[in-house]
Amino acid sequence: MKQIIFLIIISTLFIFSCTERIELDSELGEDFPPHAVVEGMISTDTMAHVIKLSWSKPLYNDQEPEKITGANVKITGNNQEIILTEEAPGEYYTPENFYAVEGQRYYLFIDSVDTDNDGNFDPITASDSVPHVEPLDSIHLEWIDPWEAWAVKAYANEPGDEENFYMFKAFVNDTLVTDTLYEIFVTDDVFFNGEYINGLEAYFLNEEDTDERLYPNDTVTLKIYALTKPLYEFILRAQEEANYSAPLFSGPPSNVEHNLKGTNVFGFFMTASVKSAQAIWDTAAIRQSGYHY
Repeated sequence: MKQIIFLIIISTLFIFSCTERIELDSELGEDFPPHAVVEGMISTDTMAHVIKLSWSKPLYNDQEPEKITGANVKITGNNQEIILTEEAPGEYYTPENFYAVEGQRYYLFIDSVDTDNDGNFDPITASDSVPHVEPLDSIHLEWIDPWEAWAVKAYANEPGDEENFYMFKAFVNDTLVTDTLYEIFVTDDVFFNGEYINGLEAYFLNEEDTDERLYPNDTVTLKIYALTKPLYEFILRAQEEANYSAPLFSGPPSNVEHNLKGTNVFGFFMTASVKSAQAIWDTAAIRQSGYHY
């Protein structure tokens, strides 16, 4: 059977404000039906959280993926029922004052979507629990001369009573700079379980990248996200598959697993607990590092 590469586009994968479109290629038969792609994350940040719905498309189709409109989308949990509002085609938002609560389990329900093209609506469901995360004590910027980059180093306590999983996002003056799949840093706590996180290098700000080049009095923000194990593994597998499929027609090692239940669906509904810390790139830091700009 002739094989084609199917393209699943995830534009906000695990990252609320990320705008980059992430491509996961899978070799599928030409009779493989379109899938409903669900992209959703809620966190402990107070904000309008979004669930995005679209259809997958063949790789040879260079058009924007078709949005899934008119769906009924709601999230329940913590004795709440939140009805999401479609504010743009395929984009369903919570109220701006919504936030998830640590320790609570949240459930996503999507209806009024015909995922198998049989004329009947097919429900899509998922759930995830919000893990706990310790606050970041501080972050420190250290110049790495051979790499011509600033290491963003994190300091925090790490609980030792369970296995934990983390994701880090970096911002420069409120601009997200970890906006591609390969820049997302995720880790478990195998090397520091129950110990103090003493300068974990969570990201490197590259001088050659105009969005990441620092100037005096710039503010660098690092956010740490506590993830559930399935989400952590989902991100790792997505990164692995994206890297593996660099030869365009080479098959992936395996499919990326997800937590959605339904017919012909792909994606992930995610929850995360978030903390952040900031550092100002001031003249003292410049002098101490020996960096010249």
